[in-house]
Amino acid sequence: KELISYVNSIVNYLSKYADKKIAIIGNNKLEWLVSFLAVFGYIGDAILIDKQIDLEQIEYIFEKAKPEIIIIDDDINISLDKYDVIKFSDVSKNMTKRREMVLTNTHHGKLYLHTSGTTGNQKVIALNEENLFGVIKELNDKWKIIYKDSCLLIIPLYHIYALTSMFHCLYAGSCIILEYDYTRLEKVLKETKPTLFMGVPLMYNKIKDAILLKREVLIKLLILISNVCLKFKIDIRKKLFKKVHQYFGGEYFFGCSAGSLLSYETSKFFNDIGLPIYNVYGMTETSGPIAVSFKDNNKYDSVGKILNINEVKIYKQDVDGVGEIWVKGSNVFKSYIGDDKHECLKDGFFDTGDMGYVKDNFLYITGRKKNILIGDNGKNISPEELNKKILSFKGINDCNVIMKNNYLVAIINTDLSKGEVKNIIEKINKKLPNYKKISDFEITNKNIK
Repeated sequence: KELISYVNSIVNYLSKYADKKIAIIGNNKLEWLVSFLAVFGYIGDAILIDKQIDLEQIEYIFEKAKPEIIIIDDDINISLDKYDVIKFSDVSKNMTKRREMVLTNTHHGKLYLHTSGTTGNQKVIALNEENLFGVIKELNDKWKIIYKDSCLLIIPLYHIYALTSMFHCLYAGSCIILEYDYTRLEKVLKETKPTLFMGVPLMYNKIKDAILLKREVLIKLLILISNVCLKFKIDIRKKLFKKVHQYFGGEYFFGCSAGSLLSYETSKFFNDIGLPIYNVYGMTETSGPIAVSFKDNNKYDSVGKILNINEVKIYKQDVDGVGEIWVKGSNVFKSYIGDDKHECLKDGFFDTGDMGYVKDNFLYITGRKKNILIGDNGKNISPEELNKKILSFKGINDCNVIMKNNYLVAIINTDLSKGEVKNIIEKINKKLPNYKKISDFEITNKNIK
């Protein structure tokens, strides 16, 4: 009721802009959320802008989406003189003019988001209510979020991952915790004690590394003890890893990871200590998730089980069943704005630009199509797959597998010796078919931390 009263106040404040396109730029704050719900639900079309892109990029998006007014965070210093501007401080003042909950005719508008798309060029996408909301109930059937839950959203709300999570929380009646300052993450976790955490692989990897720092042997021993107990249906993970659970606030139910595939090692590590993380795979063009992991359906090397709302086709499969990932469904967008010549749909299917395969309705990603290397035998080789195998070894900071004179060469950033790296490559090659074996390696940028 409190949220709706805020929204009603801003609907009243923005009423003179009915049926107009309104852009929103800002941090994860209550003013952002209230402005968005007021605009998209009752006023006009909402255009969500990444606060970190430069003015030239913003102008490019505005040229495509054509906003008539901008709602912007006072903390963001961007010169937008040619537009009518409303500051978050103005929104805040008018939110306090509380109005009772009233029923109002909703506006069936569009939501404009921007993305790099599958070609690398910036694209503007229009989504409608059917695109956005069709997946929410199915998500909740799998994740079982209830009104007692609370979700920390530190991922920027203009991102489809955070936006879908926000809609999902509203649907489930659960609490939404908004934060945008990553330096405050630990403090916010302890203060708010969320049951759900929406993150990206980089966050989880950093937290895992911090946990293992100087305590790796002890942690691995405790994991071994815990796993033995679990075989006898005795779960002592909260006691064994109490400090880690307290870091997340102590009420953690599960976390999600999107943006790229969380590594097998990191995913398994968090599950082993009783803090499960579920991979989510999707993109702006598909209004969020295509596949998700959930309880009893969490394969660490998969991006998740394909949602019923989606039809996934693996196009141009090779002998291993790997091919282009195409998706179709009510969640898939119709076209890029101002780019009618771009054939984004093929027989109703959207080409995600990713390569992968499906097994038992679980989706597996092997790499990006544009990054695929072609061996001298004509077979496709995913550098991401090989990079991931190399990065799983301790002491490897970064790596990039390339094709040089028809041979696979790994460019590796590490402080390890040449002999140590050679042993790693040999271990990896033993489990690879001949056409995927790494022929040589180069060590570069030693001692870079």
